[in-house]
Amino acid sequence: MIEGVAATPTAMNLAVAQGTYLRGMKLALAQSDRRYGGVRIEDDGLVDRMMLGKSDPPKPPPSIVNRPVARPTDPPEVDAPTIPQFIPMAEFAQLADRVAQQNRADEHWDDKTQRQAKSIANLFVKFMVQDQRILDLSLLRQEHVGKFVDFLRFDIYKHYGKSARDEQLTIEQLREKGRSVVQAKRGISGGTINRHATFLGQIFDHATARGVKSLEAIDLTKLRAKNRSKNKRARDERRKLPIDSAKAIFQTPPFINCAGWDDLGKWGEQGAAQIFHCALYFVPILIYYSGARREELCGAMVDDIIFDREGCKPYIHIAANEQRRIKNPQSKRNIPLHPELIRLGFLDYVRKIRALGYKLLFPDLYSPSSRSPLGNRFYKLFKPILAEAKITEEGLGAHAVRHLFGAQLKKKLLTKEDRADLLGHGGDSETSERYCEPHELDTLFEFIMKLEVLTGHLEPQTINIIPWVERMEIAPFSQPSRAKHLAQAADG
Repeated sequence: MIEGVAATPTAMNLAVAQGTYLRGMKLALAQSDRRYGGVRIEDDGLVDRMMLGKSDPPKPPPSIVNRPVARPTDPPEVDAPTIPQFIPMAEFAQLADRVAQQNRADEHWDDKTQRQAKSIANLFVKFMVQDQRILDLSLLRQEHVGKFVDFLRFDIYKHYGKSARDEQLTIEQLREKGRSVVQAKRGISGGTINRHATFLGQIFDHATARGVKSLEAIDLTKLRAKNRSKNKRARDERRKLPIDSAKAIFQTPPFINCAGWDDLGKWGEQGAAQIFHCALYFVPILIYYSGARREELCGAMVDDIIFDREGCKPYIHIAANEQRRIKNPQSKRNIPLHPELIRLGFLDYVRKIRALGYKLLFPDLYSPSSRSPLGNRFYKLFKPILAEAKITEEGLGAHAVRHLFGAQLKKKLLTKEDRADLLGHGGDSETSERYCEPHELDTLFEFIMKLEVLTGHLEPQTINIIPWVERMEIAPFSQPSRAKHLAQAADG
């Protein structure tokens, strides 16, 4: 039809021709009864005209001069490319906010996870604008995201995000901070990269579902860090703390005689026995005798210590609370308290902290000006103690003490399921995970009694709380201006 009128096969002309053709077919089908019914109706003069037409001379082909001329209203031969809508790069952060709100409403993300997702989204936007000069989200491509992952893996300071000031730095300043430290302290871990990739992937999916189709072509799975080699056992990835090194920890100032509450890592006057009952004193002992994780103990509440239930041994209840989450569902558990903890006054400490009105078990770790996990504050205090005990190798810290707990119980021939009940590990098979019932507290108590006692040389003393904690004052290491900034951020 288009060739018959010498028209240009543009999209509009094709649409017009197709519409005309379909309308003709509709009319033809509407007359099917007439064409194929029992009575055939013919035009009486049709055959005569056909016969006469055969003797007519052939008509000359139409000359070029007589060809129809395209009307001025016809569209151009080539369709104009569709111009994608401009989407400001900053809108990516707004998408991250909505993803966080959705996951919170669905009870998938707690406050910490939301902060992590928003933080990496803000860094992503900053990198794309400042480093890649991408101002339009529609122009984002795989290569740009790959460069961002390389920035995280090789350039950025290893502990990015632990300081609130990090978010105020430009990309170039972050690179400079990374260049200012040794290579070992540059680049975040593979596990953290994968967590960030998961966050970004959820934001990408949220955006594409709402029309940002350009993000569909970006594959974040190709940028994830590789998992542990199958030839390497998980237990070999953690450094093992020798039992003698663990003993050395409890020979340091905080457990025998310290210089003062603000100098816990230094020795006090000769002949004295000054002890301050706080996180630095009790958490290492708790880790060794319970196998609990650092953050499980540092973020515990006073009400998590159960010792007044009739007919029940004292125990610590580990579950998510308003201060911290737990690693996984199987981390929720009860661990009986070892007699050494009771001998050294742990329950007396709990009673005194409760009487003061605290909800947090170790308020000496808390500062209103920080959103970092309380375990980070503990480790800052604990690291000099490790150095005092001559434990300076990378990876030998609080978790190595927990690893020692599990290693000792294994040597005492406890089964994997028995150790998992104490350590909060999941089973590695359907049978052990689903059908293995947790042991009663009495049985678990028998297990922890198999541990070698490392604190027998310590003398119990009257509970001595850090003065500012006893006076219910804000931590001296708190930064009021920063606390105000965090409060304003939370309100906004």
